[in-house]
Amino acid sequence: MAGQLIDKVAFITGGNTGIGRAVALAYASEGAQLHIGWFERESEAHSLARSIHSDGGQCALHQLDVTDEANVEASLHRAIGQSRHLDILVNNAGIQRPSPIGQTTVADWDQMMNVHLRGTFLCSRAAASHMMERRSGHIINVCSQLGYIGREGYTAYSTAKGGVIAFTRALARELAPHGVLVNGVAPGLVDTGFDPLSEDAKREHAEKLPLGRLGAVDDMTSAFVFLAAATGGYYCGQILHPNGGEIMP
Repeated sequence: MAGQLIDKVAFITGGNTGIGRAVALAYASEGAQLHIGWFERESEAHSLARSIHSDGGQCALHQLDVTDEANVEASLHRAIGQSRHLDILVNNAGIQRPSPIGQTTVADWDQMMNVHLRGTFLCSRAAASHMMERRSGHIINVCSQLGYIGREGYTAYSTAKGGVIAFTRALARELAPHGVLVNGVAPGLVDTGFDPLSEDAKREHAEKLPLGRLGAVDDMTSAFVFLAAATGGYYCGQILHPNGGEIMP
């Protein structure tokens, strides 16, 4: 198998569905060995692994709650032990539960921050120590255009993703001297099949975009491959924006 990620090992959180699944398939097609962290939808995780194996790739599954410190440490340690090294971490695990501020409970808010911020922190910390020792590695955080512009009904989600953007920039400065590159990808609205918006809302949103359509999961993968490969070797603390022109930072 030839590709840009030959002999590379990647761990993708929330890699069994949506954007994470598309990134896993793209990485596998480029020659990477995959470790997929999944929390729900176990059948999709096994389906993904079968698909990668059938194409001659390598894929291991890890049941992972990114908010659980012990679970995260054990999963990353196991993956590194199995593959002998880890080159790429994609912090993709996330949730979307829109609600007006008056209907957002403290538990809702805390869970949003825990999954996106605590999860990204825990997984990055676990991978960073190994990558720093090897003086090589890529951490890619899944951000969102809502971390920049916000959206009514998405206060908690927008805040969490804004935090991930700030975390990405700060960690990039900290790890770059140790040979580890930290960057992010901030997708626009992507039709993953799991978005809480109605079909009418999605259509209205698409009509406002310069490109006139929503993103598909496959529209996102080139950014993740680029940042993980040698092509992204001079990118540090950057956020790529596959969003159909919704924002142009």
